This record gives sequence, C-alpha cells and structure tokens, in this order.
Amino acid sequence: PRRRGRQPKTTPHQVHTVSVRLTEAEHRELAAEAQDYRKSMGEVLRSVWAGTPDAARPPRPRTVEEVAQLRQLIGMAGNLNQLTKQLHAGHNVSEGARQVLVQLYRLLEELAPDSAR
Repeated sequence: PRRRGRQPKTTPHQVHTVSVRLTEAEHRELAAEAQDYRKSMGEVLRSVWAGTPDAARPPRPRTVEEVAQLRQLIGMAGNLNQLTKQLHAGHNVSEGARQVLVQLYRLLEELAPDSAR
C-alpha cells in the first residue's frame, strides 16, 4: 500500500467536510470577503453560519485611503490639543480653531457625504 504521508492537523471538532454549490456572483462575494478578512472561505462561512456578530469578527484591514484619513484625524487632534493649551494660557485661538474646524468638516464630508451636516 502507498503511504500518503502525514495527515493535516485538524481540531477535534472539525472532522466533517461539506460541499456547497455557489453561483459565480456568490463565489466572487465570498472570495472578496475572505480576502478582506484574511480568512479562508470556509472560515468565513463558518463564522456566518455560527452567527458570529459583526462586532466579534476581526476588523478587515484598513485601506491606504483609510490610513491617510486616520493620520489626518490624529493631526487634527494634536492641533486641537495645542489650541486648548494656548487658550488656557490666555491666547486668542479663534482663527486656529476655525481652520481646524474647516479641515474637520472636509474630512467628515469625505468619510460620510450624506451625514456631514
């Protein structure tokens, strides 16, 4: 008899295989979600079937655009902190605050165009 080598390790609970037929659109959607979450398609299906709430799922990796927007927000937070310190020291910070608010509204418009105002 031919030896097949070592069997792949599975957890004791994952010993059954289920085949599922999907349409092309369903397969593309599943593959995209698996790639977004950096999981296998089986892991994505298992988490959906098990009813894992979205909040418990690992967050999908951030896009380059999201990272840039987060950096902008961090910069604005630093600016607001500096303005607060200057205000407590008795300086007039109205122009600086106006500029930060304009930047913040622009970023909010990019993030959620329908809800910024």
